[in-house]
Amino acid sequence: MKLIFVRHGLAEGHFNINQDIDFLRELTVEGIKELNKTFRLFKKTQKRMDVIFTSPLARAVQTAEFLWENYPDANLEMMADLDILDDPAHLVEYISFLPNDGTYAFVGHDPHLTRAIASILSLHPEHDFISLKKGGICVLEGGMWDGFTLELLLSPKALKTMKS
Repeated sequence: MKLIFVRHGLAEGHFNINQDIDFLRELTVEGIKELNKTFRLFKKTQKRMDVIFTSPLARAVQTAEFLWENYPDANLEMMADLDILDDPAHLVEYISFLPNDGTYAFVGHDPHLTRAIASILSLHPEHDFISLKKGGICVLEGGMWDGFTLELLLSPKALKTMKS
């Protein structure tokens, strides 16, 4: 099983806005540009995805749609367990029921994603050793019963130094 965690791209500022407006915040032009470059580069190492799950928040949906453009054979599904306000344990539980031979992407938010990653890697969920930056990608490989290994952690800053 391969798990790919993608934090949404750079979005419009929130500046203490209410939750309803936060739900609707969209990617910036710069965020879209960076995501397109990131996904083009990532496609060189990751050839296929079976399912792309996305948070229902607008910026995550947009990010997932850009990812899906690179993996059009994948299913694209909205997942409430990726909502920024949901308990990351629900996502981990959902993952435990997925078929072991699949490649699954999860597009969402932080600290929700890093807490789920920490839980899967059997680390304390309040850790501070992984920071998934906006537009960053984390890849885990293994199985829920055999354990997972951290295969890749890419930040947008590192990706800027790579050639597309």
